[in-house]
Amino acid sequence: MSNEVKNIFVSHQHNDADKIEAFKELIGKHGINMRDSSIYESKLKNNAKNEQYIKQELIKPQIKWAGTVVVLIGKDTAKSDYVNWEIRTAAEMGKRIVGVYLQGAKEEDIPEELNEYGFSIVGWNGEKIVRAIEGENNDWEKPDGTLRDSNTMGLTHYTC
Repeated sequence: MSNEVKNIFVSHQHNDADKIEAFKELIGKHGINMRDSSIYESKLKNNAKNEQYIKQELIKPQIKWAGTVVVLIGKDTAKSDYVNWEIRTAAEMGKRIVGVYLQGAKEEDIPEELNEYGFSIVGWNGEKIVRAIEGENNDWEKPDGTLRDSNTMGLTHYTC
């Protein structure tokens, strides 16, 4: 299987940054070679602390560069102001936004903005994730892998 190269920004709660490498490996086994534009605390230039600077000068260009934004859903993801801002920013740019449950995640861990702007939410399953990134799967799953009726807003999303 040849790997297709995709530019992906992974939105995540900072405690889940260590899951990004496992995510890359998982989708790599299923045909996507990920070029990563994600921002990790260790990648912040000059130990930046100013929130507006971090968002506008560091994160926003990385989201713009990416073709898809993947949101890792783990404990406390829903509470992250940065994750919700990243999702909203990606939506404003017309990006495809896909949620992926981490092990142990619950439905209440889904960020509000993901429910509003996401195209798909799937479990930690390489084939399903790749299909969601490719736009072939717009399923909304529960953490146990069963289907939700739709996103909680009941909206259908279309890529322009």
